Amino acid sequence: MEHDRGKPYSVLTRNEISVKMKKQINEISDIFFISKSDATVLLMYLQWDSLRVSERLGENKEKLLMDSGLRSVVVDPNPDSSSEISLETDVYEFADDDDDDEDYNDDNDDLISTPFCSHKFDTAYWSEYLERNFYYVEKIQTPISCPDQDCRSAVGPDTIEKLTLRDQEMYERYILRSYIEGNKVLMIKECPARDCNYVIEFHQENDDDDEYSLNVVCLCGHIFCWRCRLESHRPVTCNKASDWLSSASRKLSDESFSLCSTKTKTVTCPRCLCSLESDTKMPQFLTCVCRLRFCSRCLRSEEAHKIEAVDSGFCVKTEVGILCEDRWNVCQNLLEQAKSDLEAFEESNIKKPSELLREEDIMIIREGFMLIVQCRRVLKWCCVYDYFYTEYENSKKEYLRYLQGNAIAALQSYSNTLQEQKDIVLTAATYEECSFFRHTVPTATSNIGNYFYYFIKTLQDGLVDVKVKSYNGGAGPFWYCDRCTYANTWHDKECEMCYDDSASLVGELSDLSLNKVS
Repeated sequence: MEHDRGKPYSVLTRNEISVKMKKQINEISDIFFISKSDATVLLMYLQWDSLRVSERLGENKEKLLMDSGLRSVVVDPNPDSSSEISLETDVYEFADDDDDDEDYNDDNDDLISTPFCSHKFDTAYWSEYLERNFYYVEKIQTPISCPDQDCRSAVGPDTIEKLTLRDQEMYERYILRSYIEGNKVLMIKECPARDCNYVIEFHQENDDDDEYSLNVVCLCGHIFCWRCRLESHRPVTCNKASDWLSSASRKLSDESFSLCSTKTKTVTCPRCLCSLESDTKMPQFLTCVCRLRFCSRCLRSEEAHKIEAVDSGFCVKTEVGILCEDRWNVCQNLLEQAKSDLEAFEESNIKKPSELLREEDIMIIREGFMLIVQCRRVLKWCCVYDYFYTEYENSKKEYLRYLQGNAIAALQSYSNTLQEQKDIVLTAATYEECSFFRHTVPTATSNIGNYFYYFIKTLQDGLVDVKVKSYNGGAGPFWYCDRCTYANTWHDKECEMCYDDSASLVGELSDLSLNKVS
């Protein structure tokens, strides 16, 4: 789907990210002779910017320590008891007799405070305070401060080490979360897929102003947009994708978004959305490239006709169209089917290459199934592109659906070829059969990849090939099609280029082999 180039990002595990974080902490600790606990607090305080930490420590170390809560607090020897935090587990009273004093001192040894203040609390209160205010909050609050509301002393790893093992583990996760979400130097994001533990680090300067941000392919198989973290939504912008996914936009539907072709001689397959030609106005059964046989008027399958009507082929319902949301649902189902095909291949028993079937052959099949998944996702979001971008531009709407129909047919043809060749090569008995597969499938994969690359680019450029209203009323020996700008004679009632029945999609795909993209 993209030009061959080095990936601008890396997919890392949480352990690998943790190693990078600890290395940064150790460097600050070793260079400035401070404890690792203090280095952790300083980095969290300055959003993991080592350069800024170094500059602040060099300029005014005392001020930085005071601002970050790492400076010792002068304790009043006779504190006002009213300033103490009052919880059932934290209320302690002084007794007059010596025995009570001894018991109090024993209990006091179990209380925990930061190294920079004298506010002491038991482990139960610490756990409750940390969970309620830090561990389970949506937004990172760094650094953690003393539970006393008037105290700004920092709580670092040296304090957490005195708590329970559960608190220590949660604190480590909190620091790592701060490193990922609060880092202003590195560009790091978690994969948004459910139950995925991979983290993506971006190496190049990120342009968040790019409407069509980079698509990231995680090792878990999920593909998402780096900018908005939604699933990959090209050729639709992040804002439009977010609007469509909102409940308000999803409920919108209008007859103007119908898939019924403006030409009466074409109909749309209800399964794969391919456009088929119907030479007669009478209802007839058509067979699509996806092997569905359906009625050209009501779009129901032949089997549905046989079940719901006594006379096979009789149309019970009037002609219907396919709305934008219906198209989305159809494409979503096709996308899920493509994912299932990929998962089925991954879970198959093809583990060990044989004398004829090499490891490269398995990779060729896997790449083909992965490409189909990507293309199906593009076609799904093309429905949203149609919804938002061509509402008042009929010429572009027609041209978009013309391109979309070709893309759907091309992908379906490639999918059929891949399935057929896969079955052949897996049962191949001769070297010649495998040799034909190794030439046919990679070439077809390259062609369909190039086809969709330029298809996406055409849509993202705004269908500039269509010069809307630029040729209306022009004098001369030709009239120009507002869809493809082809010059037709005045004897032509329809554009020869757009409605040339002899034009073959195979010829279009074969031309793509001359592209620079391989």
